[in-house]
Amino acid sequence: MSAILAVCGDTFCAMVSDGRYVEEPITGEKPHILKNDLPKVRKINRNVVVGFAGDTLAAVQIINAVDEYQTQYLTLEKVVKILREKAATVSVQPVGVRLIVGGRNRKGVFTMTMMGSVDGYEPQAQAARKGAYLIEGACSHTDVAPWLEEEVKPQAANWHSLDDVAHTLDGCIAKMAKLDKSINTTYFRQLVM
Repeated sequence: MSAILAVCGDTFCAMVSDGRYVEEPITGEKPHILKNDLPKVRKINRNVVVGFAGDTLAAVQIINAVDEYQTQYLTLEKVVKILREKAATVSVQPVGVRLIVGGRNRKGVFTMTMMGSVDGYEPQAQAARKGAYLIEGACSHTDVAPWLEEEVKPQAANWHSLDDVAHTLDGCIAKMAKLDKSINTTYFRQLVM
C-alpha cells in the first residue's frame, strides 16, 4: 500500500514515497488500486517533513491534525506530539501505520523520528551526525530493512548531491515495486535543508 524512504544528514532531510493507494485488506494476488498518484510525504513547514506507510486513511487523518495549528511555527518536537495525540484517537486497519518525521528540531539539529501503530506510536528519535546519514524506511507489505541494507546504504558513500540521494531512493522503490504490486513508481519527494 505504500513505501516511504528517508535520508537525514547533518544539513538536510529528504523523503521519497511511491504514489499507490490500494484497498485494504488485500485479497487475492492483485491489490485493488484506488489511486496511483497519492503523495505520502508532506512538508509541514521549512523545517519539518512527514511521511507515512500503511493504512492511508488513518495516516492522512493523523497527519492532517497539524492543520489545526499555524504550521509555519511548528517545531519537529511539536509535530511529533500532535501526531501522537491524534493517532491515539484514530482507528487503524490491521496493516497499521508507520510515520517518519524528519527535519530540524528546535535546537537546529537535523533529526529523524519513527513511530507506528505497532509500538503505540512511541517515538524513536535519532539526531544526524556529521559524516554519517540516518537512513530509514517503511513499507506496508514488504520488509523494508533488507532493501535499505542492500540497495540504499551501500550507495551512501557515493552520494555527492541531493540528486544522488533521490536517484538511490527512487531506484530502491522501483525495485520494490517489481515485487510488491501495492507499490508503484510514481514518486513524491520532499526536502528540508
